[in-house]
Amino acid sequence: MGLRLIVRQDYCTGCKSCMLMCSFAHTNAFSYSDARVKVVKEESRGLSEPHICRHCPDAPCIEACPEEAISHEKHGWVLLDEELCVGCGLCVEACPYDALYLDREKGFALKCDLCGGDPQCVKVCRFPRALVWELQEAAAQEPAIDDQTVGLSRPKP
Repeated sequence: MGLRLIVRQDYCTGCKSCMLMCSFAHTNAFSYSDARVKVVKEESRGLSEPHICRHCPDAPCIEACPEEAISHEKHGWVLLDEELCVGCGLCVEACPYDALYLDREKGFALKCDLCGGDPQCVKVCRFPRALVWELQEAAAQEPAIDDQTVGLSRPKP
C-alpha cells in the first residue's frame, strides 16, 4: 500500500487556500508567489484548476535540466535541489502540466515536493476536498497521470 495525491479539478472552488498554506509551509509567510501549487482561474466560465507537479515517471523536467538539479527520489517523487538549480527555466518550459514556476528573485525553480509526505495543501482543502491524500492499493501502485490524479504511490512508513 502507498499514498498518492488526488486532484479533483471539478471540485476546486478557486479559494487559493492551498497556495497560501503551501507558501507558509515552505517560507513561513503567506505569499501566492512562493506557492508550489498554483490555482488558475477562468472567471468567465467559473472554472478553477490547481496546477501541481504530477511527479511523472518520465519527467521531461529532469531531461531538460542542464544542472541535474531535478531527480527522482527513492519513492519515485520528482524533487528539485534548490542548491543545484541555476534558474535557467528550461524545466518550466518542459513541463506539460505548467506545474513548475521560476522564482527569479530567489534564482531557482519552484515545484511541489509533497511536503515530504505530508502535503499541507490537503489540510486546508476540506470542502469540497479538491485535494486528497489517499491510500492506494498495492496492485495499483503505478503512478496515475490523468486529469484527476497527481503524484506517485509512496510506501507507508
